[in-house]
Amino acid sequence: MTDENHWRVIRLTEFTRPSAPATTLLQQWYHHIRNIFIQADEASLEEESESLPGYRDFSVAPAAQALDEAFADWLSKPTPGVKFLVGPPHSGLASIASVWAAERDWSCLTAPDRKQIEEAAIDSWWEPQAAEQWVIPDLSSYWQRRVNGLSFIRALLPRILQGSLGQGLVVCDSWSFIFLQHTSLLHLSHIYCFAAADAPLLRQLGIRAPTKQLKSLAAQALGNPGVALALWTAMREGHHEPPCVPIGSDDSTAFVLYSLLLHHGLSRDDLQDVLPNLTVTQIDGQLLLLEQAQIVHREQQQWQVSVHGYLTARDFLKSRGFDVDAF
Repeated sequence: MTDENHWRVIRLTEFTRPSAPATTLLQQWYHHIRNIFIQADEASLEEESESLPGYRDFSVAPAAQALDEAFADWLSKPTPGVKFLVGPPHSGLASIASVWAAERDWSCLTAPDRKQIEEAAIDSWWEPQAAEQWVIPDLSSYWQRRVNGLSFIRALLPRILQGSLGQGLVVCDSWSFIFLQHTSLLHLSHIYCFAAADAPLLRQLGIRAPTKQLKSLAAQALGNPGVALALWTAMREGHHEPPCVPIGSDDSTAFVLYSLLLHHGLSRDDLQDVLPNLTVTQIDGQLLLLEQAQIVHREQQQWQVSVHGYLTARDFLKSRGFDVDAF
């Protein structure tokens, strides 16, 4: 562990991924992890197992501190307006923003319900929780790609950009963000993200390994700290084979995976709503196959792409011509 804080907030346009070894192909990411770490000292791995956090459990306080430093001028002169914070799945962004909001005594807004989304009922959503300073922890919950599913966010964005709802930080999953950029007529500015996780940050998170190995891990995880922790843990536990998209996967598989990533997770019923071209039987079949392949999992009725299956799902969608996120 290190006392120096290696979390950095940058403009989205400045984001770059950690460099991968020249011989590494994305399709071989997990095999490469095995080859790199197979000679790691088993004693040090055993020692580390007691202290290494899970991909959801790493300390977010240093990341919240980095937000304070990046937004110092904006925070010192409270004015109506909004900043956007964008990041990939499993990077802990919502948790970081929620902790930051609590430390500053800002309100974390609750997402609109289905009726409010369909009716673009901004006032009925806003008035019970109105605050001068607020955080939206997950903009993905404010819309769906279906009939009337974009009405709410199309009405909301102009109001928050104009500052009519006060001063706010909007957190948005990277897959939602790229879709909204393509469908919105608005030009969004003040868009930030965390710099890609590099070797020093991974060491700060608790992974103890030589710098060369940490650089390779950061590259394989695309700079995503949560994915990096999951990859390292899988290696340490002897799981060297990557999850694979099931044999026979087709457009239906891609539509399911893309929809889950686009909305940062969906219930089965909501998945049916955003994929009316697929029958319930087709969706259930795809979810079952993907769950068995450990690419998706279900939590409290919400289906999500798993942290271990994320890179596989992303690569599969990219190979089929889908728009993938910038991370």
